[in-house]
Amino acid sequence: MSSRSILTAMFRCTICGECCRGDQAVWLNSLDMSRLADYVDRNGLRSPALADCPSPEDFLVKQRIVIVESGQNGAMRPRLRFRPGPAGPSCPFLVNDLDEKGRLWGKCSLHDTRAKPLVCRLAPLARTVDLTDGSEVWMEVPPVAGCPGWKAGEEPPPEGRAIPDPNLEVGMRADLDGEIDYFRRLTVV
Repeated sequence: MSSRSILTAMFRCTICGECCRGDQAVWLNSLDMSRLADYVDRNGLRSPALADCPSPEDFLVKQRIVIVESGQNGAMRPRLRFRPGPAGPSCPFLVNDLDEKGRLWGKCSLHDTRAKPLVCRLAPLARTVDLTDGSEVWMEVPPVAGCPGWKAGEEPPPEGRAIPDPNLEVGMRADLDGEIDYFRRLTVV
């Protein structure tokens, strides 16, 4: 049985956007920032008024798409700034709309792109890393309450239940290793 078997048997993402709303903190690493900046640049989302920004990453901060604040262990880290919307605060890349029955739904505009942040690509899994030896602990993260992708009538797994190392999509290991390097740079005083 694979490490994703409990979640994959009971959870199928419907791309509804429920996990992209509310009080989530989507922390970013340097590769996430670079890919988001490239996405914003390629898609003409850069304001001419901010053309003098020294880098696309600076643009993300000046546009308040990303804020930098104290994260885990007090390290200053970038994270997506959720903005007010029809269903409460939401990710700036969430496209909110009404379906044919007038119900609110949302789709991540980054869903099928390399710009989608690592933490979002990993969902519904998460990991903690010991920076001294690089060891990882993988966990299941239950979906938000009312998630339509969760099997009706079934209880989600408990928050933070450790699981064996998952089978990752191609290229994901390099991104995870890059994030570990980023965390190590953040901890250097």
